[in-house]
Amino acid sequence: MRQLPSEAGDFDSGPFEPNEDWVAAAPKKLQIAAMRQWFLDRYEDPANKTPWDGEDKAYVFVWGGPYDPNDVIQSRFDGIVELDTMRELIEELWREVGDEWAPIEHEGADYDDYVSHLVVIDRGDPKRFLEERIAEIFAVLTASELDGANNRLLHRMAHSSLIAALEAYLADTVAYWVEKDERAMRRFVSTNKDFQARSLTVAELFERLENLTGEVKTYLADFIWHRLDKVKPILASGLEIQVPEIGDLMKEVKVRHDIVHRAGRGADGALVDLSADDLSRVSNAIQQFSNGIEEKLVCRFPVSVAQDPF
Repeated sequence: MRQLPSEAGDFDSGPFEPNEDWVAAAPKKLQIAAMRQWFLDRYEDPANKTPWDGEDKAYVFVWGGPYDPNDVIQSRFDGIVELDTMRELIEELWREVGDEWAPIEHEGADYDDYVSHLVVIDRGDPKRFLEERIAEIFAVLTASELDGANNRLLHRMAHSSLIAALEAYLADTVAYWVEKDERAMRRFVSTNKDFQARSLTVAELFERLENLTGEVKTYLADFIWHRLDKVKPILASGLEIQVPEIGDLMKEVKVRHDIVHRAGRGADGALVDLSADDLSRVSNAIQQFSNGIEEKLVCRFPVSVAQDPF
């Protein structure tokens, strides 16, 4: 970064704040240097600290953003610096990081609290997160007193969110036990056809063993968890538990498909219409299904045995 003279602005009170009169009269290179320092004192590459959502393959901007240099630079320096000069810096910043930057100041959000809702640490976390998500969905429904048409839209959104909560529960549960229990990892790999797809040389075998945990994590992150017919054998073979009946939930997954991929209409073109009672029924089915899984997990991984090694 080009060294700026002291008269360029305030360097001591916090993030650099330029003297606008000085910037307006400065040569082009110094204008760019001043704008760059102002920007980099406030925004950073999200790869530095911003949480990454492995399932969605995207950064989660919990502290605000993303911020596009084009918007930020022009908003701050419009009327002070010529547009062409601003564009030169903006394009440099795009080349360096892109058009999605994160704020450096992390006020207004507790990172540890946020991460606790992303990372499963304890065996009870998947079920707890599921219950919290369902409670949040119904809290929004309760707080939203809308007219009939908008209520129908809200109900469709809530239905999709309930199925998403179920997906997250299943993903969290399998990922936790496959990582924490060596036998579960072995059975998951040995019974999963995707890991049996090709033969390996001895050299490849050792290399794959070294990278196996990461490969499994990637597989689980990319897996489509609302395909309950595909999830059931993973739970049955990998975790060695009897899976509760999925028939009713499979019907709700189809409804979710119509909401997400058909703009809320069925294959016949009819609008998906969901009542508050329908949502309660779906929530109860999810709770009953997850309770059944939790009961089987307690039998398969007794608490006193499962917690000691970890």
